[in-house]
Amino acid sequence: MTLMPRRRRGPVGAAVMVLVAVLIAACGSSNPLGGGEVSGDLKSINVGSADFTESKIVAEIYAQALEANGFTVGRQFGIGSRETYIPAVQDHSIDLIPEYTGNLLQYFDEEATATTPDAVLLALLKELPGDLSILYPSPAEDKDTLAVSAATAQRWNLTSIADLAKHSAEVKVGGPSEFQTRVTGLVGLKDKYGLDIAPANFVSISDGGGPATVQALSSGAVTAANIFSTSPAIEQSNLIVLEDPKNVFLAANVVPLVASQKMSNELKTVLDAVSAKMTTEALIALNTSVEGNQGVDPDEAAQKWIKDNGFDQPMQK
Repeated sequence: MTLMPRRRRGPVGAAVMVLVAVLIAACGSSNPLGGGEVSGDLKSINVGSADFTESKIVAEIYAQALEANGFTVGRQFGIGSRETYIPAVQDHSIDLIPEYTGNLLQYFDEEATATTPDAVLLALLKELPGDLSILYPSPAEDKDTLAVSAATAQRWNLTSIADLAKHSAEVKVGGPSEFQTRVTGLVGLKDKYGLDIAPANFVSISDGGGPATVQALSSGAVTAANIFSTSPAIEQSNLIVLEDPKNVFLAANVVPLVASQKMSNELKTVLDAVSAKMTTEALIALNTSVEGNQGVDPDEAAQKWIKDNGFDQPMQK
């Protein structure tokens, strides 16, 4: 299998490419460990999604691209948390689901220290159990960020987290409760940038960077907040994502997670091509079309992307 071009920060070294190819091939050929029934028909695929907009859109993109190439596709969307849907792939309740490299690595190794795209990918390939496989990650990425309002950025002349660290005593940070204790959160921000947030200046907000978090940031209730990088609110609310050159936040490239017994060259060919075309900007636009004033359903947003990128027709062999 040939590694598709990946437009993202930092080129992939030749040695890394070779190792990735070897590890992916090994994952794809492993016998599954799950105890459920699995259809022997490699062109029959049950696609799942997590219970949030972006996952449903990407899952629908996978489904429609596969259907255009002769696959029979079932859908089981909105499954819920990683703790629910990863076992569902392992026991063959579903065969395929969109995932994110960094988040998947943390699921299998809570102590993982890799943060850059290549390091995360290699660590993930080593941690995956034999009944699960991944294809090549997309350049599209939806990762944690630390964002501030445009007014705060202008007042303090902020472009990076290091700039914000100079004002630590005045900063209130909003985010999910675990952000306070994660290495990929306040612990790492203090260690790598010196952003030292007193416990009293952390505000727990449990909507995963959603409307409550954005409102707290826009109103000044918090100075900075943990928001995902593909959130439409970043542009809509004129937020500024602070640069993270020391990579506190893990790379989180979109990647297909597949039950190993359902891996095939045809599946790889279709989904690798889809992944290569997907960009972070496209994810933002897709999320905005569904969550914004346009009111488009995830399957409609996916269908437009599929058509615009030429995946509504069978791929030439």
